[in-house]
Amino acid sequence: MPSDFSPRVSALALLGCLASFVSTLAVAGSAPLLQDGFEGSQAFYVATTGSDSNPGTQNQPWKTINRAVNAANGAPGGATVYVKAGNYGAENVVFSRDGIRLIGYKQSPGDQPPILANASINPGNGTPSFPAFSAADMPLLDGGNRALGVGIKLTGRQGITIRNFNIRNYGTGLIAGKAGDRSFIEAHQLDNVNVSTIGNTNLSYDGNALQFGSISTVFSNGNVVRNSLIINAAAEGLKFVGDGNLADNVRVYGSEASGAASTDYYITVMGSYNEVRNSYIWRKPGSAHSGHGYTVKDNRDQEAGGPAIDVTHNLFENNTAVYMGEGYVVRHRGAKDNIFRNNTAYGPFDGQAESCNGGNGITIRDGASDNQFIDMQMINTCDFVSFSDSTEDEGAPKPPYMGSNNRIIRATVTQSYWGIVFENGGDAEDVGNNTIEDSNLSLIRFMFYASQPSALMQYSNTSFGGTVGTGNANGFFLEAARGGGSNISYVKRSQFPGSTFHHINLPSGW
Repeated sequence: MPSDFSPRVSALALLGCLASFVSTLAVAGSAPLLQDGFEGSQAFYVATTGSDSNPGTQNQPWKTINRAVNAANGAPGGATVYVKAGNYGAENVVFSRDGIRLIGYKQSPGDQPPILANASINPGNGTPSFPAFSAADMPLLDGGNRALGVGIKLTGRQGITIRNFNIRNYGTGLIAGKAGDRSFIEAHQLDNVNVSTIGNTNLSYDGNALQFGSISTVFSNGNVVRNSLIINAAAEGLKFVGDGNLADNVRVYGSEASGAASTDYYITVMGSYNEVRNSYIWRKPGSAHSGHGYTVKDNRDQEAGGPAIDVTHNLFENNTAVYMGEGYVVRHRGAKDNIFRNNTAYGPFDGQAESCNGGNGITIRDGASDNQFIDMQMINTCDFVSFSDSTEDEGAPKPPYMGSNNRIIRATVTQSYWGIVFENGGDAEDVGNNTIEDSNLSLIRFMFYASQPSALMQYSNTSFGGTVGTGNANGFFLEAARGGGSNISYVKRSQFPGSTFHHINLPSGW
């Protein structure tokens, strides 16, 4: 598979279907996502100073969003609902017609409230500064109880646009999808839709912020989510179960470290030809959930009565992960032919600590195959790359390897506790025939943690650099004395064609 492969190019058939659908909607669906007005469609207006007995005009607006959405649900040819900044309380907004636009504004229809996802951040290991969900800037839906209700429901709908909205304190922030129909194209567009404080913290796993589809029974295709901020979803941040979706400039923060409240999955893709770009995820160290970062996984551990989903030809580009248990992960046999390009992971390792917990780079597990990780940067991570196996994908025939034909190309790794980890958590016979090539690893405390055979691995034209000579004892291998349970025989000198070693105490006779 060439390294310049583009899922968007290979998804022309799907995108053609999307374009055909959008053009047939009786709305101005071809207009840009960010625009100042929607000429030609019926318009309704909402403000906290209005009354639901008013006619819903700009001068005499309605008071509740549902009053306007219900009117739009009955309007021919779609409609636009303009909502002025303010706190609209615990409304549960439900769309029952396609092609409606729900547009928030600050002072006058068409203006642009602050884009919360563009707030300044520390790209290293500092705690982000979370912007306030100010009702003076844009409309706010506040459910009042993060264990109950859905803020906005798009189930079974197509072509809904939502722009400039804040949602907080619900069981689920926004949900979309259609049960049992993998071909149903929704083509929703979300821009500057922000979600905070979601899910019941008394349960072990509860609360999705932006959910498009669910496992293998509800699917959602062709959606766009841009410029959106998610803070403290007690289970999952952004999830796409479907094909041809795009996330661009989405930020997911998990700052709740105690109990079951912490975010577990940050941005998840369960489908094909999806893209995640220019996004940022941050997990507070010590959180109850380990933190699955940018995740591509099939549903073979959770089919829930539906069909198995292969997750292929997805693209993750120009993203950042901070303190994740798995920064960039491909998971299960159905995860194949995906590309991760020019992404960065940060961890907490300071170069001196005797252990490290959280803040990992790449994870390849449970038979994922033919994936590429190109021009990845790993800084202060606990491990650069981990190959692992679990009991989550045990269907016959079981994948014999942790991963097959996966390539890591031109990775740059600076100051990591472990370099390459082969973790024996299941019963795979071997790590698999994967390659690390043209990469540079420097200031690595222990280059290998190997508790699984790795006879098929190859490391070509790569520089391996430790910390010997910098005042910190370093080994090529994490020995059993440090709790590694490793076996040096799992790593052979013949597996390193064209590679070099610097500041490393190589094993005797190796």
